[in-house]
Amino acid sequence: MNTTSAPHKTPSLVLHLAGNSNAISIRVSEEVRADLAPRLIQVVRNGHTQAIPTADGKEFVVNFGHVVAAHFE
Repeated sequence: MNTTSAPHKTPSLVLHLAGNSNAISIRVSEEVRADLAPRLIQVVRNGHTQAIPTADGKEFVVNFGHVVAAHFE
């Protein structure tokens, strides 16, 4: 019986932009995912511009007005 757990994967916010076939993936902390996930539909619908803290402690500013789809991976 294997009792080792799978390695912890850092969550990513995946953004699909209008007019771009390549998705953008932003590594975020579990805390950022937990905070943003319940509001993600509203943020995309309303086209907010928001600073997203990255897993490495930096910020990535996203204009959600250009995002056609977003999800966490």
